[in-house]
Parts: sequence; C-alpha cells; structure tokens
Amino acid sequence: MEKLLGLLINRRAEVLTLFLLVIGLGLTVTAETPQRVKWLSSSSKVAGSVYQIKANLENYFELKKVNKRLSDENANLRQALYQSQFEKALIEGTFGNTDTLNKFVVSPAKVIKNSVIREKNLITLNKGGKEGIVQDMGVISDKGVVGVVENTSDHFTTVISLLHSELSINASLKNTKHFGSLIWDTKTIDRCILVDLPKISNIQIGDTIVTGGMSSVFPAGIPIGQVSAYSVPNNSSFYKAEVRLFNDMSNLDQVYVIKNTLKEEQVSLENPSNGF
Repeated sequence: MEKLLGLLINRRAEVLTLFLLVIGLGLTVTAETPQRVKWLSSSSKVAGSVYQIKANLENYFELKKVNKRLSDENANLRQALYQSQFEKALIEGTFGNTDTLNKFVVSPAKVIKNSVIREKNLITLNKGGKEGIVQDMGVISDKGVVGVVENTSDHFTTVISLLHSELSINASLKNTKHFGSLIWDTKTIDRCILVDLPKISNIQIGDTIVTGGMSSVFPAGIPIGQVSAYSVPNNSSFYKAEVRLFNDMSNLDQVYVIKNTLKEEQVSLENPSNGF
C-alpha cells in the first residue's frame, strides 16, 4: 500500500490529468451537446461493427455443419428417388412381391483430389470403407454420373473417372430407351462417346443420354450428357455418338456414392455359369 501511495504521489500530475479527462468525457456524453450526439453515434457504429464481426464469425463456423446437413438431405432425397423408381418396378410386377425391400442407399462425399490430364484419370473422395463404401459402387453429382469406385481404405476412396480409357458404362437415349456403351476416347475432357447404339434408335442432336440401368452399378435414368454429333461407321448397324457431358469433370466437389443392396444377388444370378 505504501508503494502504491508513493507511486501516486510521484505521478500525481499524470493521475490528475487522467482524472480530469475522465470527468470531461463524462460531462460531454451526458450533457445535451453536439459532442454527445457524435459520441453516441460513433459508439453505436463501433458496437454495430463488433456485433457484425461476431455474427460473421459465428456464420463461418456454422457453415461446415450447414453444408453437412444439406449434403445429407440431398443424399436422402436421391435415395428416396431411386427407391421410388425401384418400387414402381415392383408395382408393375417386374420384381415380384418384395415391397419392403430398400434397393439403393446414397451417401454424400467430397472430392479431395481429381485428375483430368491422364488417359486413366482417378478421383479421390474423403469417405471410405468405414462409411460402407466398397468397390464398384456408382458415384454421381447433382449434374450426373461421375464414375465408379475403384478401391477404398478406411477413410478414403479412389474412383475411376468417366475420363478413363478403360471405363465403359451402360447408357441409353432418354426418350427411346435404346442403349449402348459410353466410353472415353481420351481426346477432350468434356465429351465421351456412345457406341453400339442401334440404328433404329432414331437419335437426334440434343438428345439426352442417361444411365441405362442394365448394370448393377447405377439406377436407370441418371443424367450423363447430350448428343452433340453422331455418325454410322462404314458397314455398321450401330451409331457412334459424341456426348457432351453435363458434369464439368475438372471442377468436381460434392458427390454421392450409390450402393445397390441387391448387387451381389444380381451378379451371382448373372454369372456366366448360369448361362449369361
């Protein structure tokens, strides 16, 4: 206490100045003066800025939760869509009496690595075996087909991109249902080639190409692209069509992995030993 008193005595000029300054500021902001109006206006602006910064920070840290919720909601909606298509087939009598069966499960994932400059391009996702992802599952985005799962670890997945010279996907004309095989000729990153499409399909420029549903990987009707050109190779009974992809394969982010819960049963039945 003695040291404090000694310090105040030694610094009495500074202490007195600070005391008078506080009194002066108090009188300024409590009296009805132009200075009070300016003070209050300035303090309100500062407080408003502080609150705005606080709100922005809270919104920023909430974005991750919001994005995850939206991804999960989109996955659930897609799962419901594919399930409704399956149940429609059940109602029409295609699959028999298994109405309680859920054929498709859809899980969201993020692209963390992507290649478009090679002949065999791969994509890496931030989900893996612990999320139930296994080899040969289909991968799509909100615009259409992305590729097929190649391999998984516990927490990551590699995907064979549509831009892969060895990938072939069953695809069809949306309006006529005639189907062929979609491949990539390695020439451009925004187009693939649809081959083995019958000449009776009446293909037209601008026709939409979708998954054909003839495999166990993708449900039928998922968008792929639009016909931009077509021809009939010499002495052939099939069209060769150029397909402009709906997806920008160089700018992928949010994707969805599709699990066909009946795949093993279908593949087992279609085994060559059974006559397929």
